[in-house]
Amino acid sequence: MKFLFFILFGILTILNTNAQEIRRQDWPRMHRVEQLERVKLIESLNMTEEQSVRFFARRNEHRKELEALEKKIDESMLEIDRILNSGEIKESTLKKLNEDILSNREKIETKRKQFILSLNDILSTEQISKLLLFERRFREEIRDLIIKRRNSPR
Repeated sequence: MKFLFFILFGILTILNTNAQEIRRQDWPRMHRVEQLERVKLIESLNMTEEQSVRFFARRNEHRKELEALEKKIDESMLEIDRILNSGEIKESTLKKLNEDILSNREKIETKRKQFILSLNDILSTEQISKLLLFERRFREEIRDLIIKRRNSPR
């Protein structure tokens, strides 16, 4: 139990630096989801304390890279929306923005692959396989909870 507490404390300290970037109203919900994800991930992969510290440090760097690419995609999407709503449609500009979005999506997938492959020095092959399964199942679980919450009467 102490082990889990120290791991969570270390991870929360690292993530606290990113907390300022998240809108204040979304932070409590995001924080709870991230905490749940970390705890379940540590349990699912049965990581040692050293593995956990190294894994989450690398994962945080990876997430920062993905967030930067996602931000570029969002900016391109906003620009497309602005152009389409203005009525002054320039096909060459739209084409470039479309290409930027697709290029950044490819970069995200490449970075995800590189991240997973980079874990060989931290996790065993079995743990990496469990990580891939965990990520998919956790996303599905969260998506299902969101859908269930939206469909429930208030």
